Amino acid sequence: MLKRFKNIRIRPLISHLIVTLAYPAVKAIISSDHRLLIFTDAMTIIAFLMLAGGVFYELFLHGDFDISGYVLKRGMRRGIKLQQEEQPQSFADYAAAKKEKREEAFNYPLFLGIVYILAAIFISYVIL
Repeated sequence: MLKRFKNIRIRPLISHLIVTLAYPAVKAIISSDHRLLIFTDAMTIIAFLMLAGGVFYELFLHGDFDISGYVLKRGMRRGIKLQQEEQPQSFADYAAAKKEKREEAFNYPLFLGIVYILAAIFISYVIL
């Protein structure tokens, strides 16, 4: 897990930060009272949504959906009736290609969801 931290890229991380913190920031700016509390609540909701998406993406990164993708791809080939000369790809080759493709991936939603939860806990117990 820790070796995946070397795959963090600054540009996607900053874009994820901007997109996910935009709603809590705007909500806090618009409100008239208890701005920090509203920011913390909105950030907590966003964090839980990101955690849910991050868990799903982590399952994808571990290859838990490779069999389903292979079966769907193979079924679509039969439905389309591609050229008969083409040999179907074996599952081992398909899984190896997918694993190689996922090597450089980093789970930004899970990472930022955990960071946002920790930040919300810090703000709510230390600052508020």
